[in-house]
Amino acid sequence: MEESFVDLLHSLTNEKVDKVRLTALSDLDQGRFGSFVGTWEHLPPDRRQALLEQLGLLADAQVELNFESINRFALDDSEPTVRQQAIENLWESEDPGLARSFLHLLNDDPSNAVRGTAGKALRAFVFIAETRKLEPGIRREMEEALLLAARVDSSGEVRDLCLRSLGYSSRPEVPELIKEAYAAQSESRIAAALCAMARSANPDWGESVIARLHDGFPIIRLEAVRAAGDIELRESVSDLIDLLEDIDDPVRRAAMWSLGQIGGPKASDALNSLAEKDLDENEQEILNDAIDNLVFLEGALDLSNLDQDNPQDLLA
Repeated sequence: MEESFVDLLHSLTNEKVDKVRLTALSDLDQGRFGSFVGTWEHLPPDRRQALLEQLGLLADAQVELNFESINRFALDDSEPTVRQQAIENLWESEDPGLARSFLHLLNDDPSNAVRGTAGKALRAFVFIAETRKLEPGIRREMEEALLLAARVDSSGEVRDLCLRSLGYSSRPEVPELIKEAYAAQSESRIAAALCAMARSANPDWGESVIARLHDGFPIIRLEAVRAAGDIELRESVSDLIDLLEDIDDPVRRAAMWSLGQIGGPKASDALNSLAEKDLDENEQEILNDAIDNLVFLEGALDLSNLDQDNPQDLLA
C-alpha cells in the first residue's frame, strides 16, 4: 500500500483534511478498505459523522466518485448520527439489498432519527416497486413495515416520514391513512398527508390540496403548493399566482415551480411578468427553470396536436 494512502488514513483525524485527498477513498479495494476500517474504529463519533458528511458532499459534486462501501459499513456504526448520515449518503442507490438494510433500521433501530431517515430513504424503493420492478418479497416487507410505522411508531416524525414515502404506493390502505393524517390537528401531520397526495399524482385529492393553499401554517401552504404542481391542478393556477407574493420564501419559490408544471396561458403570463421584476439569485434560477419547463410542456402539447397523417402539419 503506497505511502500516500497511509498518510491519508493518518490525516482522517483532522477535520480540515483536504477534500481533494479524500477522493482517494472512492472505490476502495479489499486491502485498502480493511485499512480504512482499522482507522475508522479509532475515530471519535463526531469525526466519523463529519467524515461521512464530507464524503457525501464530494459524491454530490463529483458523480464519478463512489463511497458506497464506506457508507454501507457505517450503517452498523454504534453512533446514531453516523448511521443517519450513512443512510442519507446512500439515497441514490437502487440496490434491493440496501432496501433490506433500511428495513432493518426502520424496524429495529432505537434512534427516532435513524428510523425516520430509513423510512424516508425507502421512498425510492416504493417508487421503483410501482414504476419498474422490485422482488415481490422485498416489496411486501417494505410496504408492511412502512404501513406499520406510519400508524404506530412512537415518534410522530417517523410516522410522518413513512406516510410521505407511502405516497408512491398503490396499496389500498394508503388513501385512508392519508385522510386520517389530513384530518389531524397537527401541522406536520397535515403536511405529510399533502406530500403523500402529491406523490400519488392522483387528481382525486385536488379539492383537499386547494383547500390548504392559503393555510395559516407555511409548512402546510408549501406542501399544498407542491402538491398542486405535482398533480397538475389547473384549477389552482389563480391561487398559485396569488402565492407568488407570499411572505414565506419557500412558498413563493414553490409557487413558481408549480405554475411551470401546470402550464397554460395564465401561468405563462404570470411567470413572464415575474421575470421582469428584481429577484434574488435563487428565485431567478427557480423562475428560469419553471419557465423552461413550461416552454417544454407547451412544445410537447403542440407536437401532440399535430396530425401525423398530414405531412403539411409536420412541415409547418
